[in-house]
Amino acid sequence: MTQNLNRPIKISLLTETFPPEVNGVAFTLAHFARGLSSLGSDVEVLCPKRTSKGDDTELWTEIDLPSRQIPNYPQLRFGLPCGSLLYQNWQDKRPDIIYLATEGPAGFSALRVAKKLNIPVVSGLHTNFDLYLKHYGISIFKPVIDGYLKWFHNRTVGTFVPTDWMFSELQNKGYENLFKLSRGVDRQLFSPQKRSDCLRKSWNVGELDRVLLCVSRAAVEKNLELACSLFDQMIQQGKVKAGIIVGDGPERIKLEKRYPSIRFTGCLSKLDLAMHYASSDLFVFPSETETFGNVVTEALSSGLPVLGYDYAAASEYVTSEKNGYLSPLGDVSSLTENLNIALNGSGLFLAKMSRNARASTEIANWQNIIANFYENLTGFLNGRLNSIKVHQTVSNCRMI
Repeated sequence: MTQNLNRPIKISLLTETFPPEVNGVAFTLAHFARGLSSLGSDVEVLCPKRTSKGDDTELWTEIDLPSRQIPNYPQLRFGLPCGSLLYQNWQDKRPDIIYLATEGPAGFSALRVAKKLNIPVVSGLHTNFDLYLKHYGISIFKPVIDGYLKWFHNRTVGTFVPTDWMFSELQNKGYENLFKLSRGVDRQLFSPQKRSDCLRKSWNVGELDRVLLCVSRAAVEKNLELACSLFDQMIQQGKVKAGIIVGDGPERIKLEKRYPSIRFTGCLSKLDLAMHYASSDLFVFPSETETFGNVVTEALSSGLPVLGYDYAAASEYVTSEKNGYLSPLGDVSSLTENLNIALNGSGLFLAKMSRNARASTEIANWQNIIANFYENLTGFLNGRLNSIKVHQTVSNCRMI
């Protein structure tokens, strides 16, 4: 599919979050940029200006967009309308294709400018804004948000989604031209080999004691209150020795005060995070708003059985009683029951689930995922080039 181009393709990736910001979307997009660059693509990342940037040795280039701080998230910014800037940039350095990772004002500007310049646009669904609404008490706007998101993505030549679950959900809502683009995991970093006896001793737990872990942004839409409640309940009942919450955000201080029995680490380096995964025994993830949930595959890769809801990454990778337990979306009673079942299991049973958890992520290979993504992008361009050739042939015949 790539043979028609005969040169590296130029890709503009527009996003509202990117490393060194710490979140799943930023890390995923960095993998996209790095992987596409390694395949020879000329990648340009456009994102809100940040106080610090990532590694200068990376192959892509970065362009700052005008932005404002997101309320309650001082470390994150959202892009402002920037049509003039994008028009000038894409006129001077015309990309072959544009990937939009945001439906916000900057993404809307990009959609309009790309249409004027006749540049093909694809999009990716990275945040379930419509699912966030109930957690902020503004569900009244859901029909409007749903309508806008569908309108936005259907104006692109293709929309990439990370799971079969989301593919079906969006298809039922009337989204068109959907393509699956999964997520990988660094199995060398997130490995059972990172288990640390010293770290467990710092938690005051012994070799046979059980430790529960949740890795999440401390925000209301992540349903972290439920994880804390379950951890505290299991600690009080003596079923687990420690509960660990990794991550930061606006809800952290409140949760720390409410649940003194739980350890809150804040954000960690990648190596420390890998050690926390591997040194725990069960991963509990009660979020109901994920588009994918990279932490699920990170936990599985680290040998942690996962307990969560049957959607997003969990629906792709977790099989109940094999490498974790799945509950119907939003069913707290089922999640609680499954946690008790897991904790009542023998050490041999949990060890078997741990091995299955690790094995289940063998398919989460970034190299293969990026290769398929690149093939899709060049496929869009080849199809476009073929249609232009047909149009030119017809025009020439008419002139004759």
